[in-house]
Amino acid sequence: MEISRITHLISGLITALLIMLFTSSTPGRVSVDSPGDSAAMASVNSEPVNPAAGMVSVNAGFISRLHEKGAGFLSPRWDNSDKILQVISAIYNSPADGLDPDDYNIADIEKMAERIASAGDPSYDDIFRMERLLDEAFIRLSTHLGMGKASPDIADPEWKALRRNTGQDWEIIIENTLNADDPLKALQRLTPRHHEYQNLKKALQEYRRIESAGGWGSFTTSLKKIEMGMRHPDVASLRKRLAGAQGPIEFDPADEELFDQTLHDQVVVFQQRNGLEADGVVGKSTVEALNIPVSDRISAIEANLERWRWVNDDLGDRYVMVNTADYTLRVFESGELAFTSKAIVGTNKRQTPVFSSVMKYMVVNPDWTVPPQILRQDVIPDVIRDSAYLQKKNMKIFTHDGSVVDPSSIDWQQVSPNRFPYMIKQEPGKANPLGEIKFMFPNQYDVYIHDTPSRWQFSKSIRPFSSGCIRINNVRDFARFLLKDDTDWNMGRLDEEIDNGRTRTIVLKEPVPVHILYFTAWADNDGTAYFGKDIYNRDRQLIRTLKKDYR
Repeated sequence: MEISRITHLISGLITALLIMLFTSSTPGRVSVDSPGDSAAMASVNSEPVNPAAGMVSVNAGFISRLHEKGAGFLSPRWDNSDKILQVISAIYNSPADGLDPDDYNIADIEKMAERIASAGDPSYDDIFRMERLLDEAFIRLSTHLGMGKASPDIADPEWKALRRNTGQDWEIIIENTLNADDPLKALQRLTPRHHEYQNLKKALQEYRRIESAGGWGSFTTSLKKIEMGMRHPDVASLRKRLAGAQGPIEFDPADEELFDQTLHDQVVVFQQRNGLEADGVVGKSTVEALNIPVSDRISAIEANLERWRWVNDDLGDRYVMVNTADYTLRVFESGELAFTSKAIVGTNKRQTPVFSSVMKYMVVNPDWTVPPQILRQDVIPDVIRDSAYLQKKNMKIFTHDGSVVDPSSIDWQQVSPNRFPYMIKQEPGKANPLGEIKFMFPNQYDVYIHDTPSRWQFSKSIRPFSSGCIRINNVRDFARFLLKDDTDWNMGRLDEEIDNGRTRTIVLKEPVPVHILYFTAWADNDGTAYFGKDIYNRDRQLIRTLKKDYR
């Protein structure tokens, strides 16, 4: 139904309600005198709210309490057409946030508005049902904007990052929003305040524009790869496909089949925006990405908008954020990007978890206590295969009370990796996998940020190489940044501590919040979208949950 049509119907609805208001037995409210009317109200109040599995549920008891506070029919929150139209406008515009108007009773509201507006003598039951439809739509839309449509506990159980407000305080927020004089602004205040959310909304708008224009075509080639300098009919098709998302690409009309420098640069841009090795060569992975339909990209953007609705608005005045799917560590101060580093994250089998903590200290020249999983799966099997392994790796065995154990006293052929009674530590040094510095923040996963001697890994665009921890490529710069306001630590002193080889703990004067997150789509300030590979296969379940019928 067009907005102009619903405007006409709402005007008729308000007129009908005002007539009933001034002819009812009690000024300011509609009276319910007959048993039939009471039964009708009871039946409406008893209607269950049954969201699809995995959705954030709307509390039916809460809705009933709101009706009681509103004195039944004709509560002040719906006694003027402007407020109703604002809510309906917000429902119509919910796709801008990646949401679905059908989840917010829009069809039923339209039908009921038309029924009431066209009735000579609208029934109390219809009026009450209209109010309930509006209440449910507004509460559900408020909840989805403020907390998310899908429950991360169901859609992504591994998501343990700092969440937005929940519980009783959230009900108070919803109640205040519902009774606001300007419901549209109240709804806008519930959306995430992070600029990343607004940037993704811009990207969503652009990709929907591309979709409405017909999307982009597919691209096929019989060649194993296409690269700069080649001439082939598929080059022209490649250029046309890239232009569908990136805009027109200049070329020499007399040599359309030449893979020139301009096309090479645009292939690199495409690869950078789609989580690929940015080498300018069109191989199997790039062809696969070229054939991802725009509808799938829209679904990915919607899923990541949802993830931002899970994230607390207050991440800290100064905080560290790692996006695992982007292989990047960033530090923000007062909302502005202040530091960035390439990151290496966990493999699919040893995933970097999603969580929030607070960094309290760093360790210079750290030793490495081998984590239980790595001990079981890697180190002990290597020792069993090679009796000199511990010596080669500069490792020692300790009891849990700190006593050193002679490796030769252990019958390694009888050792079970799952029941090894000791700890193994690697001494500081060039071979130590933690490198020069580790940055510590308490968590249940034994995950931290650290250096690595495997510098070659940072030359790759796609970097899921670790056992769960986050490795960064510029630890000294990161340490200096964290210590920049601490007068006890100047640049020279930190370098001296690292170079002397001794282990030392440096406590941060101001602890720094750390948020390890997982976003497979993001956008810059002008709305240009970037997509990371879903290395942990988490998008599918979330997208499936979001597409379920909420009603």
